[in-house]
Amino acid sequence: MLPRDFRDFVDTYGYGSLDDILSLFPPGKRGQEIPDPAMTALSSVAEGELRTFQGTVRVPPWPAEGALLSWGTTPVGYDLFWCRRGSDPDLWPVVVVGCRSGTALELPCTMAEFVVRMLGDPIDRPAYIPGIAGHPHSRYLNARDEAALDDAGEDPWEYLDDVWDAREDERASSAFITWVEGPGRHRADNPPVPRLTVQGFGLDGDELRVSATLDLVLGDPVTGTVRIGGPNGDVLRLAGVPVAVSGGAGDHFALDIRLPEAMNDTDMTWHELLGAMSHEPEWRLSVSVEDPAIGAARARHGIVTGVGMHESGVNRAWGEWP
Repeated sequence: MLPRDFRDFVDTYGYGSLDDILSLFPPGKRGQEIPDPAMTALSSVAEGELRTFQGTVRVPPWPAEGALLSWGTTPVGYDLFWCRRGSDPDLWPVVVVGCRSGTALELPCTMAEFVVRMLGDPIDRPAYIPGIAGHPHSRYLNARDEAALDDAGEDPWEYLDDVWDAREDERASSAFITWVEGPGRHRADNPPVPRLTVQGFGLDGDELRVSATLDLVLGDPVTGTVRIGGPNGDVLRLAGVPVAVSGGAGDHFALDIRLPEAMNDTDMTWHELLGAMSHEPEWRLSVSVEDPAIGAARARHGIVTGVGMHESGVNRAWGEWP
């Protein structure tokens, strides 16, 4: 028996894809052609190992307790599973495995909750999976309808090009500003627990000021790393930068980073760098902080790591803009 929300979803919409990014298929059929419309028999998920921050964990084959059962995938390096924990399928947690980053994130939500939250504000999404436009722009197509559009010579996902182009045009045509409002997103190779989010950056007198939030209290003192990248790679990388931490709204703590002009060893002024970051899509800014509390929070949320994420990164949280 499979979770009820998944069965209801398939009965209503069929197997298919959300924005050509998040694909749903018969459980256990990862990487195979999507049959439609009937649910097929379950196949096993191969036994394997995952390295946790505390040691190695064995993933048993289906249908043993703790086994992973696949129900979705993406073309951007993420696979979606349930963890068979307990006899009630409606209580099986969703597990997002980053194939490229080597990380896995267990989420205390159902498949339907996961999809709904992925359609919402990027800041509130339970996992970073790039390419999902979100409400009201996203679209779900079952495999049969997508194939029919392809056969008719129509691109089922052409509308997404208009969405992304409009967003880039709005950004490129904006006048120069002294402060860029976030929020940013999470790095693809870093779990979103705890959640570090760049909220904004800009000029404050002769300083470049970066504002971020972290949903975890850190020890004192706190230092961070700030990186600015352009079309050809990193332009600036500053490590050991002092970070001022203050209480924020709810469980969010405000991180305030100030970079004086003396720290700018590029051939551009802060003013010029801000202009490039606010108008050119190839530019990006990232912030990271390190603290043992970050690794402890991840362990509590069931985050595991494979060889793609070094153990030295367990205590480090990243945020990136845009």
